[in-house]
Amino acid sequence: MAGARPRDWQPLADQDPVPGDPDRLEQLGRKLRKTADELERQVRHLKAASEVTSWDSDAGKEFREKAKKCRGRLEAAHKRYKTVADAVGDRIVDHGADYESNASAPPGSYATELHRAQRIAEIARQEAQEAEADKSAAKKSLDGLSGKSDKGDGAKGDDKGRKEKLEDRAEAAGKSLEAARHKLKKAQSIRDEAARKACDAIDDVISDDALKDGFWDDFSQVVEIVAGWTEDISKYAGLVALAVGWIPVIGQGLAGFLGALSMVATLVNIACTAIQVGMGDESWTDLATAAVGLLMMGAGKAMSKVSGRYAKGLLNRMRLAKGGKATARQTKRNRHKFNRDARSVQGLQKGDISKSLREPVTEVFAGSTWSGAFKGGYREARQVLRDRGDGNAFKGAAKSMSLSDASVASDLKELKHLGKSLGPGYEVNGLSRRATALNAAGSGITAGGLYIDEVS
Repeated sequence: MAGARPRDWQPLADQDPVPGDPDRLEQLGRKLRKTADELERQVRHLKAASEVTSWDSDAGKEFREKAKKCRGRLEAAHKRYKTVADAVGDRIVDHGADYESNASAPPGSYATELHRAQRIAEIARQEAQEAEADKSAAKKSLDGLSGKSDKGDGAKGDDKGRKEKLEDRAEAAGKSLEAARHKLKKAQSIRDEAARKACDAIDDVISDDALKDGFWDDFSQVVEIVAGWTEDISKYAGLVALAVGWIPVIGQGLAGFLGALSMVATLVNIACTAIQVGMGDESWTDLATAAVGLLMMGAGKAMSKVSGRYAKGLLNRMRLAKGGKATARQTKRNRHKFNRDARSVQGLQKGDISKSLREPVTEVFAGSTWSGAFKGGYREARQVLRDRGDGNAFKGAAKSMSLSDASVASDLKELKHLGKSLGPGYEVNGLSRRATALNAAGSGITAGGLYIDEVS
């Protein structure tokens, strides 16, 4: 291994003008050459296998066909490694320690040329520093002579002769310094030309061979990138949609937008997975798992829909009872119907799951979704939170927080809030337990679907 590069490059440069490590390049070149030699051996083996004619059957013909295809790709790989090994170099050629031998040497590999350029640069550095020292010493002596002449000391003839010699010495040092700069430029041009030559050789060998990426390779990369992005969007938008659904009035609009975003991303992700399966980059199991995740999201939302229908139907009766405007007979009849309906939960209906898969996408484009959620919604939401928190909106928000589906989260909190003002004859606790259980099941299935999409 060569010694460390010099640190002081003054007066030629502030730092190493020809950096690099030829020895490490040489080691890399040897590894590349070793790989190229191994690939060449494998090419010979495949060539022999592809030319075997004694195995005269359909299987033998198919084997020879595939062996020929593999041989072509191996030959391309061998050519790449051999070309890069030649360009980088697996053996450094030393041209001696003097400038002329290095400056007139024929071009070689990049490792050799970098070594040659660094040798010339070091010669230029040494000559420049010697010239700079000579120039400084001559100037110092000239300054001394000027001081003596100012005082009128010494013989004027001798001083004139010394002055001329010192000026010639300073001039020669300046020329030597300029020559050293030219040598450094020569070193840099040798390095740059070798780098350009190596890059051109590598570009040529990879530009048009059997290993070059084609349209389908580029398309596959784009699909992979889109699949990754949509996977993240689906996951995080779905989780945030669950997190904001508890907000009264406006929560449903926000969750609707985020849910639609999550659903669209999930559909695009499934489409990407289907394309990857067709191209052989993913398995059918991955596609099936993604589809199951989507169905689980739809089933979860459908379960929440059941909970929402159950809660909404009883909320109206609770609001009537809280209003206190009904007669005693009406109140008794309302309580009876409330308790009867509270004990009966209608399950999934036909089309609930398919509708739950469509709704996030279709409803986000419906004007009613946004006008109903945001037209005066902020003020109404604040008022609801203050009401639930006994005049304090922050307390109301703390009581309202939930990970329930947006379609029913606010209604569940309203059920519990209104239930406090009703008499003991109302089966509010049973209603709340059933609605919460249904919605928890729906949210759990939806979250499970998001998780399956994440791991698929």
